[in-house]
Amino acid sequence: MMEKIPVIIPTITKDYLRMRDIQVNRVLEHLPVKELVFIGNEELCGLVSADIAERFDGSPVRTVNEEELVKRQPVVDFVKSRIENMDEEIRKRVRPGWYYQQFLKMAYSRVCDEEFYMTWDMDTVPLRDVSMFDGDGHPVFDLKREMNPGYFKTIENLLGLKKEVDGSFVSEHMVFRKDLMTELINAIEDSSVKGGDFIEKIINAVDGDYIALGFSEFETYGTYINHKHPDAYSFRRFSSFRRGSWFLKADELNEDDIRWLSEDYDAITFENAAQIEDMVGLFRNPKYRKSMSAKKFYETILESGYFGQYADGRLIAGDWYAPV
Repeated sequence: MMEKIPVIIPTITKDYLRMRDIQVNRVLEHLPVKELVFIGNEELCGLVSADIAERFDGSPVRTVNEEELVKRQPVVDFVKSRIENMDEEIRKRVRPGWYYQQFLKMAYSRVCDEEFYMTWDMDTVPLRDVSMFDGDGHPVFDLKREMNPGYFKTIENLLGLKKEVDGSFVSEHMVFRKDLMTELINAIEDSSVKGGDFIEKIINAVDGDYIALGFSEFETYGTYINHKHPDAYSFRRFSSFRRGSWFLKADELNEDDIRWLSEDYDAITFENAAQIEDMVGLFRNPKYRKSMSAKKFYETILESGYFGQYADGRLIAGDWYAPV
């Protein structure tokens, strides 16, 4: 039996509508869900509330209005004030909502009644049962392959901590221990960085060169735990098919796809990106499915160089590399 914990999904209406038909029931079936909590604005909460009665009757689903956790407009205004004197091209790439959603995940620790809670991405579909605790009852960090130097610059500015783990804590999900998230927030608020609360201090700690992608709640929490509480979590590699949108739309995922993918992967992610015509036919080609595992198929596509330089399980672009 998997230990069941609250699973939160901060999201926006567009992504919820795009993913709900394929994602929600599989999350309820394959993750250790004690309750599934959608966090969003008033429109999103109203939509989910209607679906609770019509689609998820009897399932442990509820909503939390994001404004009850963190007021959106002050965050948007503060980010805008941080970048107002920067180059126009930089300002165009900064998304206040991207920062805001990370703060929601952190702030949920203030209202959670359980020892643990987990956040899961709206665009990610579990393909098989996924446990979140090891045999000794420790939560797990699912390490991936990503490196964004801006994240670690911010962590160092805030907490004086450096990257030590060979891998990235950035994943499609993370289990947070409530007391340790509270401890992290307090440590940030006790830092010498200018700001009135943890949100302002984080935004002010971001180096201007990395402001478009300057903070990761996952990388920050994982780095802090690794330094301060190294025995609290165990590590493992989480296997996900990260670029599902290249090959098909989320609502096109069928049982044959799931059977093939789940032999190698725990989950598939459908980032909000357009399909790539060259890839669609390849993904469903019976010749490849008969002769290749899903993992071998995906690696072959990446190794072809179609999407750029690929090495050591990642796409590389200068000093930054992305998981695949």
